[in-house]
Amino acid sequence: MEADQDLRALFNFLRREPVMFLRLQRFVLRTIQFERSLMTLLDDTDRRMDEMEGRNAQEEMEEEAVPQESEFDEAEAESAPLPENDDDGEN
Repeated sequence: MEADQDLRALFNFLRREPVMFLRLQRFVLRTIQFERSLMTLLDDTDRRMDEMEGRNAQEEMEEEAVPQESEFDEAEAESAPLPENDDDGEN
């Protein structure tokens, strides 16, 4: 209630002082425009961050992908030649 009385007193003063009213009005309008531009910028930044996080997650998944081992072919293993000596097998 006290805030309402303060606002009424301010508006009564501004009715008598049109120059002050115009200055206050311009200030309020500029402040609103500035806040809207900040909110728009914040929304754009949030959207870009979400896009980047999505790309980073996709890249991480691609980096972490484990290559699939080819299936073991028993017939090929049986016919493969063995190393001639132990040194060849260790290298």
